[in-house]
Amino acid sequence: MVVRAREVFQSEVAPVGVVSGSGIHLRPLLDHVVYEVAFSDAGLPAAGTAGHDGKFVFGWCGDVPVILQSGRIHLYEGFAPGVVASTVDALYGFGVRALVLTNAAGGLDEALAPGDLVAAEEVVSWRYTAHPFPERMRPAFVVPGCVATGTYIWMHGPCYETRAEIRALQQLGGMAVGMSVAPELERCLALGIRAGAVSCITNDCTTQEALSHAQVVDVAERASGELCGLLRGYIGAERTGRDVPVAGGPDCLDR
Repeated sequence: MVVRAREVFQSEVAPVGVVSGSGIHLRPLLDHVVYEVAFSDAGLPAAGTAGHDGKFVFGWCGDVPVILQSGRIHLYEGFAPGVVASTVDALYGFGVRALVLTNAAGGLDEALAPGDLVAAEEVVSWRYTAHPFPERMRPAFVVPGCVATGTYIWMHGPCYETRAEIRALQQLGGMAVGMSVAPELERCLALGIRAGAVSCITNDCTTQEALSHAQVVDVAERASGELCGLLRGYIGAERTGRDVPVAGGPDCLDR
């Protein structure tokens, strides 16, 4: 299904895109919902992980057209990298040219607490994987209003990190670790979509506490309201042309 944003919104303004991660409910970001498209109706696989609806929601945040991608698909579900990134292709086809990728992540810095929001200045792909993503990528901008900014590290999943891996991730300078963003950011860079990323810290990786996906979803759900408020600020800045902090350095640092 090919849907053009200008046909749905009856507006020539390019919509801002937002991707919601595990358990992150961003529907309240939309003051008015116009249209919904299920992943399957867009020719994509259904989202199979709990906390991911698997649909595109067209709506308005104030006077700004927004397309919310509610949920995502992951490499650990058995899909190829190109399939995982095909949601970005769909958003581009809908008309999105600026995108915020949100995700649930573990905190690698002991100063972070569950529920904290961290903006990515850099995205690092864990080197011990067969998938050929750039080792280091820069988002186009740093989403303002978060409690911290730093390096987000992508790992394949679905298993959570071992103690040895956590130590290695910290030595790489990681502030947050998760199982998404890198495939999507790589596709954004290729398509020319301006993208930023925000992690909702759902657990403290520096402790020995056992973790379940249900805990991740619960913390992300409770932090969703604060994230909606933060995103409203970004969308307002994007719409009015106010400065949004730019991540330093070239977009792709190292293949």
